[in-house]
Amino acid sequence: MATSTTHTKNHRGKEVQLQGVPICPGIGISYAHAVDSVIHVPKNKIELSQVSSEQGRYTRAVEVTQDQLHNHVVSSHEGSTLSNKAILDVHQAILADKSFHNRVRKRIAAECKNAEWCLKEEGHGLITEFDKMRNPYFQARGEDIRDMVGNILAVLTSANGPESFSEPAIGNAQVLVSRHFYPSSVMLAYRKHAAGFASESNALSSHAAILLKGFGIPSVGGVQNLIVTVRDGDQIIVDGINGLVIVRPSPSTLDKYLSLKKEAEAPETITVPEQCFTRDGTRISLNANIENPDQISLMLSHGLEGIGLFRTEFFILVGGRIPDEEAQYKTYRYLINKAAGRSVVIRTFDIGTDKQISFSQECTGNNPSLGVRGIRRHLLGKAEELRTQLRAIIRASVGGNVGILIPMITTMDDVIEAKRHFMSIKEELLENAMEFSENVALGAMIETPAAAIAVADILSEVDFISIGTNDLLQYFMAADRDNEQVLHYNDTENSAFLWLMKFIIHQAKDLGREYDVTICGEIASQPHIIPLLLRLGYRSFSISPVAATNIRNVCVNTDLTLRK
Repeated sequence: MATSTTHTKNHRGKEVQLQGVPICPGIGISYAHAVDSVIHVPKNKIELSQVSSEQGRYTRAVEVTQDQLHNHVVSSHEGSTLSNKAILDVHQAILADKSFHNRVRKRIAAECKNAEWCLKEEGHGLITEFDKMRNPYFQARGEDIRDMVGNILAVLTSANGPESFSEPAIGNAQVLVSRHFYPSSVMLAYRKHAAGFASESNALSSHAAILLKGFGIPSVGGVQNLIVTVRDGDQIIVDGINGLVIVRPSPSTLDKYLSLKKEAEAPETITVPEQCFTRDGTRISLNANIENPDQISLMLSHGLEGIGLFRTEFFILVGGRIPDEEAQYKTYRYLINKAAGRSVVIRTFDIGTDKQISFSQECTGNNPSLGVRGIRRHLLGKAEELRTQLRAIIRASVGGNVGILIPMITTMDDVIEAKRHFMSIKEELLENAMEFSENVALGAMIETPAAAIAVADILSEVDFISIGTNDLLQYFMAADRDNEQVLHYNDTENSAFLWLMKFIIHQAKDLGREYDVTICGEIASQPHIIPLLLRLGYRSFSISPVAATNIRNVCVNTDLTLRK
């Protein structure tokens, strides 16, 4: 990546738009700065008499790196959220892993090589193990190890020894670009008030990606050819809503995004729910999809009516394990209290495919997306995991407006079994005189074609349904949504898929239950398709909070009494 000291180089090339995957919604506009550093690691032979001092040099470098991370955690304390604090705790634990550091020291002694080389070799072996795994969650842990190795190497290779190390100077309010998703780079972005973050990495389950969401930094991942396209000092736009990175934007593109940025940030003063109606007065319900408990502030500030989908997998992505009942209870209670009477729909763990928790509990198979995931995991051997989560949610429901959403429903047996556990937990709590809200609702995710076709029967057993269009579309079209070669099949405006969407809402209408149906997939946040969904009969959407203004505007300007 070429370097430049000036910010007036937009004429150096035409506008380039690069498609990626949204990480944290929002729009960042500034100048690019690459945070990747290439560290040359020499392979030096050392004398046997030097082994002890070389091991000591490595130990000091680890200590300096630990101190540096600790200082960064302290400096970001006020901006750190619940999930961010948990992630930073995990990274302090990774850096404190004595077994890894002992292997490096043993290699120094066994091979009589310098600490840098031995660290690189040990790190490479561990990273390779993670990279070989097909599961994105475990591949993302490889990014954590790369980050640790890179941080220690930077200290080891500093000009005047580990004690003299200082991080490179970076200006404030820039857009940081990188090949990787490293927590240290995200911490740097936070401390430097970065306008945005863009990466080529596809480690969308990485701790760095979760940190970006927690810090609210507009960001996009999976951006191919980013590094070869962007030069330091280029003006750059990060569109975290649509997953776009625009390099050297034209004046018209820049003006457009400056206006969009102003609109996206305007609703932040809203503190009460803002009701939404179409032009002809039809009531539309708008709720928020949130990835972690810290994002409830986005729901509140954008005037949404509640949380339509809280993805509890953040527990797993942060800590790599499922917390106990009390830890879950505290998080759910925090959410419900912060919602202050607004609805809160909590989805039970949708573990499988890209969300795994350990080697021993991995959901395997040739195609994990079609295997043991969501409610299937719980009904096929992990029932107590479900019951623990249900107890935590129901206990936390006191004084709240709470719904529990069951993912990956396929058959009526799935619904009946999930409901049996739900009712059983309520009976247990009553027997133990434990408080909970009697009005806790039970809902089903409609994300398989089988569930979509059986929607009328499913509605007869549950209080509400939510349509997960991301999965429903990929299962309906038999096209993996993470496979770029077949991505074009997942067209939300495909006539067959629209027929299915129409079928679902018409089945609900026939039962007088259309207001118990919510779309919580990505298409609900896409303004251009909202009029079509409204005309099909949908009246409730759970959306990315930053899309609220655009979606409201579309609804307000849609007259359902007129023919399209």
